[in-house]
Amino acid sequence: MAKNSLFRKDLGFFSKTILICNTIAIVLLLLSYSAAYINPKTFWPIAFFGLGYLPILLVNIGFVGYWLLRKPKYAFVMAVPIFLGWNLLNQHMGFRKQVKSPEKTDSTIRVMTFNAHLFTEIDQLPATDLKGDVIRLIKNTNPDILCFQEFFSKIKGTKKMTSRILDEAGFKDYYFEPAMKTEHEAYGQIIFSKFPIINAGTITKNEYGINRIIFADVVRANDTIRVYNVHLRSFGLQTEDKEFIQNPSNVTNEERATRRVGRKLKYAFEGRSKQAEALRDHMNATRYPIFVMGDFNDTPMSYSVNLVRNGLKNTFREKGSGWGVTHYEMLPLFQIDYILCSTKFRVKHYEVVKEKLSDHYPVWADITF
Repeated sequence: MAKNSLFRKDLGFFSKTILICNTIAIVLLLLSYSAAYINPKTFWPIAFFGLGYLPILLVNIGFVGYWLLRKPKYAFVMAVPIFLGWNLLNQHMGFRKQVKSPEKTDSTIRVMTFNAHLFTEIDQLPATDLKGDVIRLIKNTNPDILCFQEFFSKIKGTKKMTSRILDEAGFKDYYFEPAMKTEHEAYGQIIFSKFPIINAGTITKNEYGINRIIFADVVRANDTIRVYNVHLRSFGLQTEDKEFIQNPSNVTNEERATRRVGRKLKYAFEGRSKQAEALRDHMNATRYPIFVMGDFNDTPMSYSVNLVRNGLKNTFREKGSGWGVTHYEMLPLFQIDYILCSTKFRVKHYEVVKEKLSDHYPVWADITF
């Protein structure tokens, strides 16, 4: 009878060690799932497990592969925790073939979001014609609604980026909310629209410098749609922090660097959850169908993303393909830019534009009622 038991005692030393390690990996995987539901304000370290979801998942898949070769019955049991997180995995991975970009139709609303990194290259070297490349991209994509984070423009003279985009890309209206403004230039968030904007504003609760949320109500035919442009709190990592994350052995004082980076991550996790709560309250108070798009600075496994996403369609999940990477600078693993919409909309297409015009990729989607 013992020989027919699932967890038999005839495992060798090596397989028993693998079994123990596999059990630990399962616990870590379940902790990564819990990061989507536990508020970092309550217990902030749980958010780290959400960030580590991909490597933890891959380790668990590796163990399943081992048991398939060694003891297939074990493989079935070890695969159960992976399938328990299937709903969350679908937020990261699109299990469909990538299709060609469709022609735009009159019934479609094409929306696009892009963190422009102030139109500077990520290595801080001057670009030859980065703004021109961005405008070319906008014209080729032809969105009806365009949200920028970290948008920079002169506000006097002939070099106004706002005017160039209006004139060259065919937008009719825009709402610009600078986080910083001088007599000659400003940067912040902006919403461009080919439809009239009848109302606009900023969610000032829990804003943090350039990390804020703006909104605009646009009128298309007889429909009013509220558009949220989201830029949740970033980690605020400096060059030395990024170098430490990528090569910790090269840092002279590793303990000090760990405390510094850990402190920044903690404040960012908590700050994003507060901003997400403010956005959720604002969304609940509107009577219009909504689009929510922008740079959430967090993964699909995070509390802040799942709080905002609740009750909305994630356009990546609806039509995305592959692993949905939208930020590639430091660790090219993360999807942190999103386009969400009310359930009354139908998502026709989703695409990440793999052009390195910033540290983020532009993202766009076709949506219909």
